[in-house]
Amino acid sequence: QLDIRALHNRLGLTIVFVTHDQGEALTMSDRIAVFNKGKIEQIGSPRDIYDEPKTRFVAEFIGETNLLEGVVDRTSAGDALVRLTNGEAITVTDAQGLTPGQPVFISIRPERIEVQDAAIASTGANAFATRVADSVYQGDHIRLQLEDGAGTPYIARLDRKSAEWPKGTAVTAIFKPADCKVVLP
Repeated sequence: QLDIRALHNRLGLTIVFVTHDQGEALTMSDRIAVFNKGKIEQIGSPRDIYDEPKTRFVAEFIGETNLLEGVVDRTSAGDALVRLTNGEAITVTDAQGLTPGQPVFISIRPERIEVQDAAIASTGANAFATRVADSVYQGDHIRLQLEDGAGTPYIARLDRKSAEWPKGTAVTAIFKPADCKVVLP
């Protein structure tokens, strides 16, 4: 992968590379076009595609994500409050064009979720009581499977130096409104 990338840079040629390997696409590309059933879903830089997915398909196709279904409750000054199907509410930024009553999905990448002991008071938006359903050490990170009281799953990817949380531990999942990306169904 890196050899082809270096060759591309050295020769200054346009190279079209077709792959189903998301990691390969992110590594080798200046621009990515994500296709779904023969139609382009989104075109952008690797960072844009990963951090700013525009549709549910792109959010799920490129990398791992927490995809939460909800309805826009209200909007104000570019922000929105989205009521999730489990009854919780999420505050999101960059919500221009959304209208109350509009169905949406919220994409939150696992590495954007912070986890803290439930006994510590959390302030601010988007702090949800959850329990650790599973914890897996994966070398470069720890993958936590969390569930809230309604059974909604969340995946958090923590730094490898983070504390390992035993199964069943009550924790708070916290994510910033700016890390919640509204994607279309």
